[in-house]
Amino acid sequence: MLSSLNKQPADRIIGLSALYNADPRKEKIDLGVGVYKDAEGNTPIMRAIKEAENRLWKVES
Repeated sequence: MLSSLNKQPADRIIGLSALYNADPRKEKIDLGVGVYKDAEGNTPIMRAIKEAENRLWKVES
């Protein structure tokens, strides 16, 4: 079934991640898809998201 599929070109986003991983510089910036983390490894939650979450909790409880 899958043997009839044509080979597709490599994914550019995955290629960007491979280039990032291969770069030895400490000052590099990851421009690929992912989740932002600060210097301590925490993912900040935007105020708008937190407010929406609080409103949902009020409606659901």
